[in-house]
Amino acid sequence: MDDARRVSHTLTFSGKNVDAVLADYVESLTYTDVASGSSDTLSITLQNIDGNWMGKWYPKKGSTVGGKLVFENWSEGGGTKSLSCGTFTMDEIRIRMKPKTAEFSCLSSPAKESFKTRERNKTWEKITIRGIAKEICGRYGLSLDYSGPSIMIDKLEQSDNDSSFLSRLCDEYGLGMKIYRRKIVVYDVIEIERKKAVATLSLSSFTDASFTDGIYGTYTGARVSYKAADDDEEISIFVGTKGEGADGSRVMKVNSTCSSEAEARRKGAAQVNKSNMKATTMSATMFPDPKICAGVCVRLSEEFGKLAGKYFVDKVTWDIGRSATTQKVEAHKVKKKVVP
Repeated sequence: MDDARRVSHTLTFSGKNVDAVLADYVESLTYTDVASGSSDTLSITLQNIDGNWMGKWYPKKGSTVGGKLVFENWSEGGGTKSLSCGTFTMDEIRIRMKPKTAEFSCLSSPAKESFKTRERNKTWEKITIRGIAKEICGRYGLSLDYSGPSIMIDKLEQSDNDSSFLSRLCDEYGLGMKIYRRKIVVYDVIEIERKKAVATLSLSSFTDASFTDGIYGTYTGARVSYKAADDDEEISIFVGTKGEGADGSRVMKVNSTCSSEAEARRKGAAQVNKSNMKATTMSATMFPDPKICAGVCVRLSEEFGKLAGKYFVDKVTWDIGRSATTQKVEAHKVKKKVVP
């Protein structure tokens, strides 16, 4: 009886399962799962010796592709686990002659190109970030999963596409954003990093790992100078984890337009916390584990010495070939947060 662990995948094109059709064609599949800031991606490489993929089977750009990873014999007794990759839009088709392959690149963003391309001039007034996100979702047939705080926007001008605008807005206020399974997901980064680690990893969990630990770009607080939208008077406030003049204090200078001190504090805290994510980072290749996906926390055991502790997973890339599967992880160490 073959009880070896293995990772496979299942695919749908336009809602129809195509595993049987593609069984002899799929050379590799790469799924990239991102916590925030960019779209998840799915890349499928198929052999094209018979030329079908540039003829009768040539797919339609903009069609939907669904994916799921299947982990067989993953627990005692031969248990099976699965990890949904979500629903994607076929964005790009590449046909190669040597070797004869077809590669389909798919994005988790909506099929409507205007989400990323149409520049929109709009003035948003007296509305929450949740309200803005909900209106944008409505334009593209997406649902909204919002778990962040209620943040009121007094007045804001939009002059770019909805994708860039909403992503930048969330980033400015310390919120994460991603598109997954036809939903826009918005969450409070601080609250996500407070969650319990899903696993404790040891040296034996990895086949390779590298760490970067630096001081440049890391701060204990921010001095925020701001003006209200219709006022020339400059106001200055401080937000931080220790006193502005305390030993070891490193203060970021922030200039912004804010309607209140609360908004200035939130923006200052968000910029410091974002910069501090680069303080200690990890890039690693590990033995496949379906629990480790973007947006969760893991803990590195005491075997890692000064690098031990809690890490937030920013990005996971699964490479599934005919004979091997690799899981690459990018993460940052969770540091003390500046609270608005």
